[in-house]
Amino acid sequence: MSSRLTHFAINTDDVDATQAFYASVFGWQFRDYGPPGFVQILDEAGEAPVGAIQQRRQLLDAEPTRGFECTIGVDDVGEVRARVLAAGGKILMEQFTISKVGHLIAFEDPGGNPVLAMEYDSSAE
Repeated sequence: MSSRLTHFAINTDDVDATQAFYASVFGWQFRDYGPPGFVQILDEAGEAPVGAIQQRRQLLDAEPTRGFECTIGVDDVGEVRARVLAAGGKILMEQFTISKVGHLIAFEDPGGNPVLAMEYDSSAE
């Protein structure tokens, strides 16, 4: 099964302030995308998304998500789900479909870190 880092998100309580911060520090460009409180971070040409800033969410039971949240692109999220459970991980979010993007799950690794796995599918509904 192939896997690679395909996306990262910065979780924040204040999307506008965080966007302004990274624009000032790194010169990043952004565009609104998807639900409220979600902006894409664009590549250096200002065209392709490479990440996102999003309203903070809580994937782990005991605490809000902090830092960079990484998504790993995979061939089959169902297979990844089974492997996570077999390896002692915990499913944090069952499969969720993002229309025209793909199928996403979230899990916790043995170190307590949340990780997302996305099976990209532009025909997903």
